[in-house]
Amino acid sequence: MTITNTLNSFPRSFAVGFDSFFDRLESTRDKASYPPHNIVKHDDDLFEIALAVAGFSDKDINVKQDRDQLIIESDCVDLNGDKEYIHKGIATRSFIKTFTLAEHIRVEQVALTDGILSVMLKKEIPEEMKPKKFTILSELE
Repeated sequence: MTITNTLNSFPRSFAVGFDSFFDRLESTRDKASYPPHNIVKHDDDLFEIALAVAGFSDKDINVKQDRDQLIIESDCVDLNGDKEYIHKGIATRSFIKTFTLAEHIRVEQVALTDGILSVMLKKEIPEEMKPKKFTILSELE
């Protein structure tokens, strides 16, 4: 299921303001296939971008947010020096993955566990932009 299809399965009240967020994330899917990644929705305000980075350590990967851009990059990693491979199926080449984030989305946490780099994204709408409920008076004061 694509992100766009996932978005369409939610009530439109959820999707307001997120259409472009999901469209942008979906558009990056075919641009750079290495390393492979998943985008996970944990709840209405918490999302995760998970990259398969077997062979990389936390020192090999840089994650930064610059305004609305999340940039994940690494230089090539040499796992075994000058060994002669009979088969080399684990890719450890350099990469740059860029994701455009919607307004009010920030990186909350980054972790590398069992070859998966998890970037947790949180939606934080400022108080002044949240919906307000008003009391209806019987007459103006």
